[in-house]
Amino acid sequence: MLSVLLFFKKKHNLLLAIVVMCAIFATLYCTLSIVRHSHFASYGFDLGINDQTVWRYSRFEPPISTIAPFPDRSKLELHVELVYALIAPFYWLWPTRHFLLIISAIVMCSGGLATYLLAKYRLKSEIISFSLSFSYLTFYGLQFAVWFDVHSSGFAAAFLSWFLYFLDKKKKWASILFFFLAITSKENIALYTLIISLLYLIRRRDKILVFFAGFSVFYLLFIFYIFFPYIMNVSYLYQNQDGLLSNINPYYLFNTTEKLTTLFYSFLSVGFIPLLNPLTIPLIMTHFATFFVIASDLPGAQGLFGHYRVTLGPLIMWSTIMTIATFKFLNRKYIAFYILFCAFLVQYTLHLPLSYLTKPWFWNVPAAANSINRVIKSVPETASVAAQNNITPHLSHRDQIYTLYPSKKTFESRSPCGKKLCSWLSWYDHPEFVIVDVAKDWDIRHLLADRPVFLDALANIEKAGVLKRYKVEGTTILYKTN
Repeated sequence: MLSVLLFFKKKHNLLLAIVVMCAIFATLYCTLSIVRHSHFASYGFDLGINDQTVWRYSRFEPPISTIAPFPDRSKLELHVELVYALIAPFYWLWPTRHFLLIISAIVMCSGGLATYLLAKYRLKSEIISFSLSFSYLTFYGLQFAVWFDVHSSGFAAAFLSWFLYFLDKKKKWASILFFFLAITSKENIALYTLIISLLYLIRRRDKILVFFAGFSVFYLLFIFYIFFPYIMNVSYLYQNQDGLLSNINPYYLFNTTEKLTTLFYSFLSVGFIPLLNPLTIPLIMTHFATFFVIASDLPGAQGLFGHYRVTLGPLIMWSTIMTIATFKFLNRKYIAFYILFCAFLVQYTLHLPLSYLTKPWFWNVPAAANSINRVIKSVPETASVAAQNNITPHLSHRDQIYTLYPSKKTFESRSPCGKKLCSWLSWYDHPEFVIVDVAKDWDIRHLLADRPVFLDALANIEKAGVLKRYKVEGTTILYKTN
């Protein structure tokens, strides 16, 4: 990478080198997500849900995803993600989930260019700016966001990167554009724009900063205290069981080994540089407080894995840039090599998804893929279908596609399993068809149950006469429901 940098520097076109680097990473991430999807390793949660949402928006239908746990409820009851409505018109030209995967990777990687431009403006150092852009593009939160399908927070991360750049350069209208793109991408992003605005207000008095801070507060109050409870009539998904702000205690930032590990690797990604500047730490800790404190009842959002850390990327890069700008002794070429070393160290230590591209197992096509595709093609486009979690995203462009869930069913007599309580599969409504694949390639992530439990439930429901085999292709079974 550094050799490419030096080559373009000689040609006096370093910006082109950064654009090329961002394009290379976008290509790698597109490959990562598309191959994974084609191998039936993507999930209805979240690719299928979000793809069906965009598809519905493109047809001017309400954002109700039947793949979701609550198939008859608006997706807005879970998240306010208006970015999907902006993507919907592109489905008029190319109505495929591949477009969603591609545009997600491209937009996220554009944040690498924004990071470079901000660092170049603040630090006047080409090589440090390059290293920070590379650090953003390889940040573990970004990699896992790509690996775990498509998420609105991935778009928000890029929009925040551009918002920070234009805000720092005092580009009024561009900062306003990316401010609104960021906060409407996901409901919690306005908390970050609020802290960003307040931190900049410490440095300079500017009316636009007062507007950003004030509107962020208004948006947060509207979303969490009016929209969810009174318009959608629901409690916010990520809040603690006793209420949104019921558990505000700094202790919950550090009270588990998993949280400490996440904090360690997050700061290691940028060589712990932000810790030298306490004025930038509040922005980083706001991200962790959102998931570690406010959402302390949601353990899945508190670790390294998953998409939750993607919005940390632009925040921790901004903090690193501002710290280097504050301490002139850091603004040296050796810091660039140190940042690159830390980026490679985290990549190696955590064995992040980009490394999967070098593994033979990643490129191996599952034996069941062909049979699943043949069965999917045999189902009428207008038919209602229930399917397992890794098959639903391939059927998401239809009005009635439901997810199979493991459950239990009580029998007073004629028990198919010989016991009163049997393993069972449940689904919403009355689909005409059910598609499953019983290959050994799938586990609890794909089946939402341990494979033996899933097979036992399938055998029970078949013995009970609820499902009748309609077509069998290899390990893939298409049932008609009774």
